[in-house]
Amino acid sequence: MKLCNQLSYVRSLSPGKAVFFYKTSSSDFMPLQIEVTKISGQKSGFSEAYGKNASIKNLEPQDLAYRNPHTVDMCYVPPNINELFCRFSLRVEANSLEPTNCNDRKVRQWLSRLAENYKKNSGYDELAKRYTMNLLMGAWLWRNQHTNGTKIEVVTSNGNSYVIDDARLLSWNGRWRDKDKECLDELSKEFSAALSDPSIYWNIDVTAALKTSFCQEVHPSQKFTEKVQQGESSRQYATTIDPKSEQYAVCFQSVKIGAALSFIDDWWNDEGDKRLRVHEYGADKDYLIAQRHPMTKKDFYSLIEKTALFVRYLKRNSLEDRTKISNDIHYVMAVLCKGGMFQRGNK
Repeated sequence: MKLCNQLSYVRSLSPGKAVFFYKTSSSDFMPLQIEVTKISGQKSGFSEAYGKNASIKNLEPQDLAYRNPHTVDMCYVPPNINELFCRFSLRVEANSLEPTNCNDRKVRQWLSRLAENYKKNSGYDELAKRYTMNLLMGAWLWRNQHTNGTKIEVVTSNGNSYVIDDARLLSWNGRWRDKDKECLDELSKEFSAALSDPSIYWNIDVTAALKTSFCQEVHPSQKFTEKVQQGESSRQYATTIDPKSEQYAVCFQSVKIGAALSFIDDWWNDEGDKRLRVHEYGADKDYLIAQRHPMTKKDFYSLIEKTALFVRYLKRNSLEDRTKISNDIHYVMAVLCKGGMFQRGNK
């Protein structure tokens, strides 16, 4: 199967903003706010004293001792608050069953058949389990996972509630306690059904309760600002407004939540020692390298052209054990769940 000129999928996972707040005796929702701070930074970068080819600049000793004042956003838990909350919602839809836009009838048919047979062989159960693991482990809290205890509660639109008493005890390859494993299994079933059945309208409400230290620093999303006006913060945090109090609460942007849930790709190499965020070329930001470079033939665009082979494989084997599904098929379906534009282009 060859890629066509127009091919796109709508994402299957749509998270909202994750808002930070705390509770007091008089209110169940007090927005966690930003502190704008002026600091006196030090000149410590390599380019301050060295030029091209590591040549030493012509500087006086005092030049490197001067301060560099600038304004930044900071965020801390208020004094005498021992528990901080972070809450977001997630909508899951069965958008990977067929392309949203596709100008080639045969390509649409092959991709629809792939999703159909993947569903018949319980492939979506594997994807759902992986997304759910990141959800329950609190991976979406990023740097804020380091607490004195992290309780996570998930309430689904089916009316079910799942509670993890301490997400710090969970790990990707570790053994989960029976209670936590039961939460994982049951929530994964609901998640899988939503990924694979277009008649299901499913969403969840996720709340993390973080036991914090005194005035502990909090790390919300950081805005990408190309230029700032004089006096504005050079580091700005993302916020959302509480309509009741008209105060701004710091938050995680929805993209950052989605990114955390998508760290499920450990299929990129049989000896891969880490999970990657689902990406067409296996972008590894830690090592600044594409682990699924086209030369490996493991990138999305090389694998999706094997769709006809994947369909025949799934039909022929009628697999009941999802662990026997090819890792390449799991990866391709994960990218389709991520959504995006995958066409070759008009030229």
